[in-house]
Amino acid sequence: MTQTMLMDALDLSRKQIQNAIKELQEQGMLEREGSNRNGRWIVKR
Repeated sequence: MTQTMLMDALDLSRKQIQNAIKELQEQGMLEREGSNRNGRWIVKR
């Protein structure tokens, strides 16, 4: 799911989505795998 898709689905700004992703990374709940363009996010349990 792209940031744009999240923005539309949740009715949030791009900055709000980016801040949420950053916070989830810092909490160890989200991890990036691969490159920025072709990578994906992994949800940690």
